[in-house]
Amino acid sequence: MKYFWHFAISIGVLALILFAFFGASLSFGNHITYTDQNTITEPTVTFIDPILGNSPAKATIVVYGDYGCDTCATLDAALVGLLAEDYPNDLRIVWKDMPNTSQHPEALNAAIAARCAGTQGKFWEYNALLMKNQATLGAELYSTIATQLELKSSSFASCVSQQTPSAIVQQTYEEGLTLGVSATPTIFINGTRYTGAIDKGTLKTMIRQIVVSNT
Repeated sequence: MKYFWHFAISIGVLALILFAFFGASLSFGNHITYTDQNTITEPTVTFIDPILGNSPAKATIVVYGDYGCDTCATLDAALVGLLAEDYPNDLRIVWKDMPNTSQHPEALNAAIAARCAGTQGKFWEYNALLMKNQATLGAELYSTIATQLELKSSSFASCVSQQTPSAIVQQTYEEGLTLGVSATPTIFINGTRYTGAIDKGTLKTMIRQIVVSNT
């Protein structure tokens, strides 16, 4: 009988230990924080993004822009000029659509037209002409530019009317929102964010510093 009680007490102690262990496990489990693995902190560059310049490059500038934004037009011209004149081998420009239709009603339509031109290899040429003609954005201008660039008219018209690239435009727009982009232009230079107007001279200095530090 003495051994029976020893056995019973041992079983009871073991049961209490197991109960305490599982209770603690459940308590700790309730404090686990799960993180969203899809959260991003800088732009992603993929095959859907129009890219101008060498890849890889010492300086990559990702531009979130709007075709109705006059500051975007000034920035666009400055960047393309710097690429052509000063950093043909060291600068890469990536375009991301961020149309603000509440302020610029034609911004989305212009973005779609530029993407449609891109399917025929003329995104950047079309992009430049849209920026130069912001005051007259509309269906007539989109068609005129397409003719000027000698795009296949039927293919272009079909792409625009069906809004074929709209999902891509939406994707880059949502990426911008995820990154907290709330104004255009917003640019990321090698991952560092800048918002608003930046003059060509300042951009040139910033790029030069990156190039020199990576030489």
